[in-house]
Amino acid sequence: MSGPRPTVSWNIVGGCNYRCTYCVQKHMPGIGGPTDEQLEAALTTLTALPGSWEFKISGGEPFLLKRLPEVAKRLATAGHKVSLLTNLSAPLRVLATFIEAAGEQLRTFSCSLHREEVEEAAFLEKAQAVQALLARWPRATFVVNSVVVPGQVSAVSSSRERFEEAGIKFYPQLMRVDGKPAEYGWADRWRIDRAFGDMVSPSQMNRGYPLKGYRCHAGSKYFIIHPKGDAFSCYPGKRFGDGHLGNVFDGTLKLWEAPAPCRYEVCPCTVPQNRGIIEGFGQGAGEDSP
Repeated sequence: MSGPRPTVSWNIVGGCNYRCTYCVQKHMPGIGGPTDEQLEAALTTLTALPGSWEFKISGGEPFLLKRLPEVAKRLATAGHKVSLLTNLSAPLRVLATFIEAAGEQLRTFSCSLHREEVEEAAFLEKAQAVQALLARWPRATFVVNSVVVPGQVSAVSSSRERFEEAGIKFYPQLMRVDGKPAEYGWADRWRIDRAFGDMVSPSQMNRGYPLKGYRCHAGSKYFIIHPKGDAFSCYPGKRFGDGHLGNVFDGTLKLWEAPAPCRYEVCPCTVPQNRGIIEGFGQGAGEDSP
């Protein structure tokens, strides 16, 4: 069984050009991207991390940061892997620039389908164009994800069929409220089981697994970065305030030295689950998960 794959979830900006009603980030009002000085400080700290880390860059919408391709290039040049979560609203030429900047270090390119903001047909056409751009980099994986909003299970199920028929991996995301799956009525639960019952691993669908007590490397081999530069062991560590690791803007980042049993009732994020951060859970999922 392989060990943990060091990973950073970097919410590089707080702003977003979409206003989805189900957004878990709540648009982070007043929190934009880092200044040039802050970004330089963060990159100095992060490119110096020992070994090879995977940086899962998201937001908000990360392409609101104009220097995003440069960030990818500098992380890749330092020997780190680069992954991305975007709403795919950036122009195709900008997406292509990012892909080329990350190059052979690009791993997961994940994009979110938000029906409140974009027509599915247009999104699919653009997604196919991005998948074609990624063909040059065989280690890169392309994934489309979509939030399963209560009352819209059938629509997401139809999207799954449409994108999989087009040869694109599709990842349904259960809607979260305060880190836990939203309340679905009995009819929605039946539809979820019928439409996505075959998707049983965290690399196929997020189901809010109870992992309290599992030996976890969050804080030592995994951490998250808030748009203000604060680093935390994981999302529950941020929510409950007991996982602060310092700040990447002021150079105070200090990782924990060893794993420890998980203290939280629910682990809402599939990134650490799919990268072996939680011992004995999800370690066979590989690098193609969101």
